[in-house]
Amino acid sequence: MLDIDRKGLPGVAIFTEEFRSGVEAWRDVHGFDANAVYIDHPVQPLTVAELHDRAERVFDEVIAAITAK
Repeated sequence: MLDIDRKGLPGVAIFTEEFRSGVEAWRDVHGFDANAVYIDHPVQPLTVAELHDRAERVFDEVIAAITAK
């Protein structure tokens, strides 16, 4: 993400809520204002249909984050 940001390319990282505090702390330490979208945790045990459902729920938020800058 850091390389993408430095090149001025739009991007967004998707994390589960479990990692929100760690991501925000890392961003504060590095002064990195990356776009991030958070989804429910966990992801690993989900079926393909459940993953598609999660993706559909954040699709508009991801597009908004990519096009915001």
